[in-house]
Amino acid sequence: MEKSDKCILRSVIAACYTPFELLIHDPMALLLNLWTSILRGILYLFFNAFPIVFREHGLTLQQTGLTFLILGTGNLIGTSTQFFISGPPDQPQLEKYHGVPPLETRLFIGMAGGLLVPLSLFWFAFSTYPGVHWIVPVLAGIPFGCGGIWIFTSVFTCLVSTYRPVAASALASNGFLRSVFAAAFPLFSTYM
Repeated sequence: MEKSDKCILRSVIAACYTPFELLIHDPMALLLNLWTSILRGILYLFFNAFPIVFREHGLTLQQTGLTFLILGTGNLIGTSTQFFISGPPDQPQLEKYHGVPPLETRLFIGMAGGLLVPLSLFWFAFSTYPGVHWIVPVLAGIPFGCGGIWIFTSVFTCLVSTYRPVAASALASNGFLRSVFAAAFPLFSTYM
């Protein structure tokens, strides 16, 4: 490979062009990337919403900062339970698919995360009133973190498995769109 006569400039241009080509021409890549991008944008909305909500509950700046640990706790729970939920396929399933389960099976745990995330958002939204104890909205971060990890890992593994020859470009398209949403969502978070 080191002795190949590839043009470096052409390789760099192709590497920069392929992620956007996937976003434009492949609806599955676009929709999966949008799913994770909206989730990343909502996570960044939490960064602005937590100080606003918990200031009304009477927490200090340091105490409000500690509330973000609950998102990390949810991530830790999601990471540690992921194998037990999705786990390796059982033997009848492997025989059914001749040893290679379809790529869509990687999204099953993401579907579970897709239920947990809206549940946690409703939980958080309807418990932010000052009359509700501060621990109730804080605990809503556990299912959000858990569901978010499940969604991210299922989409990443599905993208890598589906676009194996250009897996790096598929993940680059995902990273680009997630970064755009993460930069845009905090701009309107205080108005929400």
